[in-house]
Amino acid sequence: MQSTRSRHRGALRSAGRRAGRRWTGRARKRGVSEVVATIILLAMTVVLFGSIFAWVTTFPVPTQPNATQFSANLVLTTNLSYVKAIQITHLAGPSVSGNALIYLKSAYHPSAPEFQNPIAASVGIPNPSSWNLGQTFNYTFPCPAGACEQPKLPDNITVLVVASSQVIFSTILPGTVISVPPNFVVTSVSPATPSVGASFTITAVVSGNVGTSNVYVNVSNIPGLKSAYPTAQVMTYTASTNRWTFTVPAYETNANGTYYAFVNVTNGVGQTAVAGVVVTISGASSVSSGLTVAVVMIPQPPTLPTTSAYFAALVTYQGTGTNLGLTVGFWANQTPGTNGPKAWPGSSQALSGPSGLTISGPSTETVYSSSPATYSSWLLNSSVSIAAAGTVSTVGSASGSTNFATLNLVTGSASWSTSPTKPSHTCSGSSCPYLTATVKNAWLTSMSPAGTSITFAGIMYANQTGHTFSSAIASTALASGAATTSSTVDSAARWTPSIAGAFTLVLVLTVTLTSSGATIGYIWATVSGTST
Repeated sequence: MQSTRSRHRGALRSAGRRAGRRWTGRARKRGVSEVVATIILLAMTVVLFGSIFAWVTTFPVPTQPNATQFSANLVLTTNLSYVKAIQITHLAGPSVSGNALIYLKSAYHPSAPEFQNPIAASVGIPNPSSWNLGQTFNYTFPCPAGACEQPKLPDNITVLVVASSQVIFSTILPGTVISVPPNFVVTSVSPATPSVGASFTITAVVSGNVGTSNVYVNVSNIPGLKSAYPTAQVMTYTASTNRWTFTVPAYETNANGTYYAFVNVTNGVGQTAVAGVVVTISGASSVSSGLTVAVVMIPQPPTLPTTSAYFAALVTYQGTGTNLGLTVGFWANQTPGTNGPKAWPGSSQALSGPSGLTISGPSTETVYSSSPATYSSWLLNSSVSIAAAGTVSTVGSASGSTNFATLNLVTGSASWSTSPTKPSHTCSGSSCPYLTATVKNAWLTSMSPAGTSITFAGIMYANQTGHTFSSAIASTALASGAATTSSTVDSAARWTPSIAGAFTLVLVLTVTLTSSGATIGYIWATVSGTST
């Protein structure tokens, strides 16, 4: 038994030693495989990274951005209608050769001559050979008579600076001007509370873009003023105080109370502003004890042209007072008709009546204007309003007016000669047209006064993009009743349009009496055409 156990233990020990030797061999062989694998992986990583690096380094190097920087702006003419000059300032980056070219392109007028050829940088920089940092390129567009190359506004102008066949700067400049709408800063009345029949002044201060526009005031809502000022009246501008004013003369208002006047303005681009002005009139009612005033003219209606038109106020007092003081004032307001698209300035004048008058009632007194005794500034084709206001001491005031319109007996038109039928911008010599003006004197000998001869003089001009041609019309007499007369404008020089396209002829004439030289009307006529 003992021997058998010993044999079993010996066999187990032998089996254990053999198993140990086999495990040690396997372990030794596995350790060698892991080292080799690690080395292989490292080698593969190095090879792969090197391949990627070699591939990436073959990419092209990106071009460095151009560091040259500019700014550009347009210099406009005073009327904001054209570009006078262009300025480009070198802000940053290396110097640019004077051989660089500036190209201008128009969005609205691409065929205009100023956009056809580039401008060399050398013509507008201090050193023609080099455009250095901080220097400004200045170029003024040429504008000789009849061949002006100033870009017309509105427009969007593209500016490109090209050096060494590369565009180094580009921008689009809007050739427009931001227009600030007009606004009434303050309005006032002086005196603050005028009495019935007293003179007062309305004042307005306007900010923003007014340009050459007028400021108007409407006072027709104030009792007594509707007949004298039925429409808006032009206010007077004083540059030294930057104020617009309108003065209502004495003897006009006829009732107390609080009323509104309205001042308004519309500028050249259609922007408007309106302000209400409170006018408080104090004192007794102007119409009392049956006091009335009517206005007549002698002759009625007046003949035109006139040298002896009188104003008269018929003051009727139905009361019973005796030898009461009477004061009468007159006001003449004339608004010429347009006779075309342009209104001419009107004329107005305050005329006083005689002093030292008295009235006893009930009665009617006829009072004539005294300064001047006659009023002869009547223009053809106009409307006239004559007002008178009378004040009777201890009684009150009243006013009245009369209105009439004058005839337009002289007309005119503009045209071009019919040979050729259409003007051409490529014409020369006798192939170019004349500009002509036609005036008609319809003042027939049967009219009063008979035998009226008129004289006219003025100017005709042609408007076209970037071009204005003008020609004076010499003083010309036209007999009474003459149907028409045609005057060739500037027969020594025919007209050549600047470009093919639309144009407008404008005729401006002043008409006077041949006998006295007094102005009796104006002519403003236009006609449009297209040149080939």
